[in-house]
Amino acid sequence: MLKALGLIMIVVSGAGIGYSLSMDLTRKEKHLEMLLRMTILLKGEIRYGNASLYDSFTGAAAKMQGEYREFLLGVAEEMGKHKGESFGDIFRKCAGNHFQKEGLTEEERDRFYSLGEHLGYLDLDMQMKQLELFEEDIEYSIKKLQKDLPARKKAYRSLGLLLGILLAVVVW
Repeated sequence: MLKALGLIMIVVSGAGIGYSLSMDLTRKEKHLEMLLRMTILLKGEIRYGNASLYDSFTGAAAKMQGEYREFLLGVAEEMGKHKGESFGDIFRKCAGNHFQKEGLTEEERDRFYSLGEHLGYLDLDMQMKQLELFEEDIEYSIKKLQKDLPARKKAYRSLGLLLGILLAVVVW
């Protein structure tokens, strides 16, 4: 009886791991969509509000929620302290604090960090071009992920269940 219960728990655990990996993909998609939204809000604040970076980040933060709001406010707060750090360093530090567990690839994370490095010292036109470039990159990443998402989610769930069954057979 206990052996059968243990085998069932192994199979359920394998299925749970597969489901967890599947949910990570969904979480990554939502994170990319929120980064896109944040970029669009920053573009609007800079272009149409003709605001400084500090004002742009606080203005965009008012329209965001959760960790994205906290990130924008954190960047604005660090800029307001005038410690002599470059904007790129401030952006990277705040992004590292707020977005460590979002499942971004190293390439996507580097592109996000480079946005901060290029925003801080350029004129208005160059800042807008950097934001537009980042927006295009994020849109491409979202489309690519959405194209593969159903198949990858199904594969993760199936492989998790199969792994659980395989382990149960090995233990048997």
